[in-house]
Amino acid sequence: MSTSSHPPPSNALWGHLLRKNTVVAPAPLPPTVQDKTGTSMRILLHDTQANFETFSTRVNTLTSGINDARREIVIVKDLFQGAQESLTMDIVDLVNRSQTQIQKSIGDPAQATALELFRKDVDARLDGLSTRIDDMQSVRNSLFQSLSRRTTSEY
Repeated sequence: MSTSSHPPPSNALWGHLLRKNTVVAPAPLPPTVQDKTGTSMRILLHDTQANFETFSTRVNTLTSGINDARREIVIVKDLFQGAQESLTMDIVDLVNRSQTQIQKSIGDPAQATALELFRKDVDARLDGLSTRIDDMQSVRNSLFQSLSRRTTSEY
């Protein structure tokens, strides 16, 4: 057997088996029971190695695909976040521009001056009421003090 028919050795066991196969036998002997068992074992080991190599290739492909998918997910997440932020900013700008245009077209409401006068009138009246209440409170306190002096002086 030549080494060209076997894949390159991927571990020490296969390296040893392949080196063992390259040794030229003096003369092929008819297979005996012991040789049939050894041959079957070598065939099974070779099939197992081929299956493991196929499996390893598939696992490598799968893991590289997973890593690529992760990178793409991060990129898409960043793109969506940027798009959402720009959309939000565009909406806020549009609302602000609309509000400014509405205020320009409407101007000051006609009732604004009348309402301001009314507010000032109400404030003045409330201040007057507050002054009256304070005066009444001081009169009440002075009356209570004079009554208490009279009642204490009579005893």
